[in-house]
Amino acid sequence: MSSVFDLITSSLDSRSVAQISEQLGQDKSTTQNAISSALPMLLGALQKSTKADNGAGLANALNTRHDGSVLENISGYLSTNDQSDGTSILKHVLGSNRDVAASTLQMASGVDKNQASSLLATLAPVVLGALGKAKRDGGLADQDITRVLEGETQSLEEKAPGMMSALTSVLDADGDGDTDLSDLLARGSKSLGGLFR
Repeated sequence: MSSVFDLITSSLDSRSVAQISEQLGQDKSTTQNAISSALPMLLGALQKSTKADNGAGLANALNTRHDGSVLENISGYLSTNDQSDGTSILKHVLGSNRDVAASTLQMASGVDKNQASSLLATLAPVVLGALGKAKRDGGLADQDITRVLEGETQSLEEKAPGMMSALTSVLDADGDGDTDLSDLLARGSKSLGGLFR
């Protein structure tokens, strides 16, 4: 079974990145860097959020709305530019740390804070869709979701040492973002190179 991260990055082809670039008002290279930083952040936030209820809330979302179908027509999803679902997801998994996450992503990738917030909202349903597809295709039980996310974060940490621990600090933060952490996130995203071929 493909990793959730691989499912996401294989679905975000050059056309998708171009659509996101246009929506953000950024060049393609900056957008790619921002996506490379945002995806581990979202996976880390989801993994952290499952600890409170052992993944029950996330499993319910995957069983009802986020079944993976979004990956079958990423371009169509992006063309709507509807961020209401993504915003709702971010409220749930990031809570009061949404601004901190956006500020850190801003410093790590070069987009402005509004663009960072917009990108996180755009990508959140894609990440949940990839989880839903992995659950469906792998015949996973609800309680397996926490294990899958733990595996994803461990794999990302192996590929980019220090990145996920930095994200944990970001997600536990109560300030406006930390330059040192954003630098580590930026370096980590470069270590995950080759996402967009």
